[in-house]
Amino acid sequence: MPSGVDSLVLIVQPQMGSGLDTVSPAKLEAALVLALELSGRFTAVAALSRDSVVEELRSRGQEPTAIAVAQRLGCGRMLFARADRLQHLVRVEVVFRFGENFAQEQRGRGFALIRYAHRTGGTLLLDPALLEAAQRAIAVAVGDSMLYIAQAEPFCIVPAPLLVVGGLEYRDTGELRRWDWFARKVVTSYDAVLQLIDTLRRHPGYVVCDIDSRDTLFARAGLVEPENYRPPSAVELRLLRAAEVDYYVWGTVERVPEGARIRLQLARLQGDARNAWLEPVREVEGSVVEDSVALFRKRLRQLGGELLWAAP
Repeated sequence: MPSGVDSLVLIVQPQMGSGLDTVSPAKLEAALVLALELSGRFTAVAALSRDSVVEELRSRGQEPTAIAVAQRLGCGRMLFARADRLQHLVRVEVVFRFGENFAQEQRGRGFALIRYAHRTGGTLLLDPALLEAAQRAIAVAVGDSMLYIAQAEPFCIVPAPLLVVGGLEYRDTGELRRWDWFARKVVTSYDAVLQLIDTLRRHPGYVVCDIDSRDTLFARAGLVEPENYRPPSAVELRLLRAAEVDYYVWGTVERVPEGARIRLQLARLQGDARNAWLEPVREVEGSVVEDSVALFRKRLRQLGGELLWAAP
């Protein structure tokens, strides 16, 4: 059990933002309480104790402000938080206030994917994603990437940047014999993105956005469904940067006399919502020599593994 004034934290009115307006803030508060406890450094004030102090202050004719309640309880920190959801992607932002008159501040944000749904009805199960995102946000805020490293799965969480998989640019001069899967680029490029996402999402150091959440982001900005066989557009990159995406994976598939050459690139997404660009981090290359979707998928997964697991 953590000890000391600084370890006692008052959670102040957690907010449910976009995509979560019908969800009770109690879910976010529960995630924050557990995330604080799992850190081994903090303990959240019990809701019953907090509410008791609020009533006490009111009975005395005093305004039960967050600072007044925190001081009455002997808290060293206050914690404010907000959660938002984009399709299957959850974002939690936290702000710690501490020090004299709680004037000092630490901020952090974390992402997680909703991976579970209720067996009956298919309603998304938010709780695990809220906890995971809250853990990441708290670790970032206090500047300790190892805050939860001693915990067992699934609570062994580290801060992780958000990564989006873009398309594979198909290149064909039309001079070589027609390959079926290459000609069906609308279908096979979409499938290629799915294959890469499924491979890359297993890396513990990244939060890999699913394709539905990615496309929902574009749709809300008025873009039609992305063409996964084209390189990223400037508009797409600006939208992704505005959504706090840090890394981007894309590539090319080029028809050559030997078959098809595949290049994948991991890049940092730099800039802001007005001007965004890709800064290459690592590239890998491979090929397929037969007109086979199965071989194309297998090679993509191999290259995706090489790209991320060997990246700095």
